[in-house]
Amino acid sequence: MNKLSKKTISTIENELNYWRVPGAAIAVIKDGKLWDSLGVGYRNLKKNLPADADTQFGIASCSKSMTSALIAFLVDKGMLDYDEPVTTYAPKLVMNDPLAKNMTLRDMLCHKTGFGTHDAIWPGDRIRENLAESLRYIMPCTDFRGKAIYSNVMYAMAGYVAECATGETWDTLMQKYIFDPLAMTRTNCSSEIMKKDENYSMPYRYGNGGWNELNVWNVDLAGPAASVNSTANDMAKWLMMHIAGGKAEDGTVIIQPETFKEMHSVQSQFEDSVDFYQCMDYSMGWKRGEYRDLEFHKHTGKIEGYSSIQAFLPNEGIGVAILTNLHSPTVPFMYGSLYTILDEVLGAEYEDWSVKFHGNELPKEEIYHDCEVNYFKEEQVTGTKPSLSLSQYAGTYYDKGYGTLKITEMNNELFMHYRDMDVPLNHYHYDVFRADNILEDILLITLPVSFDVKNGKVQAVAVRFEPLVPDILFEKL
Repeated sequence: MNKLSKKTISTIENELNYWRVPGAAIAVIKDGKLWDSLGVGYRNLKKNLPADADTQFGIASCSKSMTSALIAFLVDKGMLDYDEPVTTYAPKLVMNDPLAKNMTLRDMLCHKTGFGTHDAIWPGDRIRENLAESLRYIMPCTDFRGKAIYSNVMYAMAGYVAECATGETWDTLMQKYIFDPLAMTRTNCSSEIMKKDENYSMPYRYGNGGWNELNVWNVDLAGPAASVNSTANDMAKWLMMHIAGGKAEDGTVIIQPETFKEMHSVQSQFEDSVDFYQCMDYSMGWKRGEYRDLEFHKHTGKIEGYSSIQAFLPNEGIGVAILTNLHSPTVPFMYGSLYTILDEVLGAEYEDWSVKFHGNELPKEEIYHDCEVNYFKEEQVTGTKPSLSLSQYAGTYYDKGYGTLKITEMNNELFMHYRDMDVPLNHYHYDVFRADNILEDILLITLPVSFDVKNGKVQAVAVRFEPLVPDILFEKL
């Protein structure tokens, strides 16, 4: 029997149906203990399998808070220091910006390295050491210790620093120092592990009037930023540790009080994705603000077909985790459900959050395409054609930072092979082609692929993988 009121559960179920979220799992902590957990909807639509509180979901960027906790643990052990240059531990992690020679874990964990996004360089078949070696060749997106720019790559590198300092893999460290002490027995760091489980959720996008089942995306290369899979019941144990100030349920100290306080101290600022009770401050893997004038910590996660939110009110002993298997839009469902639950547990007067997040009309198709973006700046010139035959564009191209890119021609059509992508190229104008559905983090991108042709031969290809820097130039080998 659930402890959440029928009204709250009904509200969540109605919002799930309204936003066409296939399924969700929810855990609620009250007075520092697990108070309720439940599943709503389905983990697998094709097989008609319901979600429950032990169903595994990808928690995406909520993984960052766990990597931050691991770093805090290693700081306590004296193996790492927040303010020591990371090259002390990882000599190969040298940045392109000479001002970043003293980059620290603090810089990385609060997103102030200046490196920025560059999400095209992961995932893939590199190892994190190779990724670290490539960063010296990649231009930063902004000034070192200037404006904070959210970076999956830098969190992946924070995990790499931990690997260098300990001689153990990030996955092993997470299991040994976070998951095992918290008895998070159904939490792991790999899509391949999750896919072998009997109770995991399939990821979905919604489009063309229906749900589209996706492949579970392997993002293990950037694991410290996004690869953790967990359940509502395990996330409850994770949040209980934070509410207890760094202690496991049995009283074991996971993170020492001073280090725990430092981990949650404000380091930078970001815009928030929600209109109500915004958290603009960022610590190390957590956003911080206020909910109804109460101290409030949270972080969201989104990756191909999964969305999640974790939140806690430390002084009230309250926490909530919501895991879903829909790509987007999920912000209104997750926050509407979160606020409804918080209000009930706080004993606040019931508020109909659905009224604030949407009207009475069902969401239109276009809202489900909110993660699709176009990086083209050039207006198309019609009536042009490529200067060479398509087969002459084929070849292997290379950039020291981004690695190898291949262009092939088959049946009078060009294809771009990069990372784990195999994408057709459509002629746009002159020697510029259009690549659609380039998957970078949460986005599906349309971008230009521009060939540099001189004296009848292709010299290089420029790809707009990152709009904050000049197009990435791959030279033909």
